[in-house]
Amino acid sequence: MLILGSTSPRRKELLESAGFKFKVVSPVFDESSIAYQGNPVDYVSTLALKKAESLKQMYPGDVILTADTIVVLDNEVLGKPLDHNDAKSMLKKLSNNLHQVYTAVSIIINDVTEVFVDVASVEFNKISDLDIESYILTNEPMDKAGAYAIQGGGAKFILGYQGDFHTIMGLPLKKVIETLKKYQIDPVV
Repeated sequence: MLILGSTSPRRKELLESAGFKFKVVSPVFDESSIAYQGNPVDYVSTLALKKAESLKQMYPGDVILTADTIVVLDNEVLGKPLDHNDAKSMLKKLSNNLHQVYTAVSIIINDVTEVFVDVASVEFNKISDLDIESYILTNEPMDKAGAYAIQGGGAKFILGYQGDFHTIMGLPLKKVIETLKKYQIDPVV
């Protein structure tokens, strides 16, 4: 069975849209136990891998898929906001700037572990304080890395992006499908 080790509704929706059948479980790993050392790829890869490893013992023989997404601006990781003030601060930093979104995926199948990272660049328009305040009041930014959702209300702030839209959402679906197919795990048609 395919296990999605994530509580993200977006990852669940993306896998469902691709036709996969899976069980959703919450990883039992404390992300704050990993410190950012200045390398976004290493950091996000480690987070995704540790999430998968935390589920390996509970689901032996199953295929475990986990992911982690970070937003990076000038080598600073902008995680999920702690509160409305933190969200406001993040959105002000992103305003009129280009940043990167890194999504790492870890897949464990028996004794095989694969981890890959996909990166996209996102450029924000200049955002007014009023627009930031209005967006925060929707609560949408509160559980999103970088305090915005490209597929939601945050789309209005985006001037453009390069890379995979799904990577920015939190799961590079094309690469996930390709990797799972290598192990004969196909969507149900």
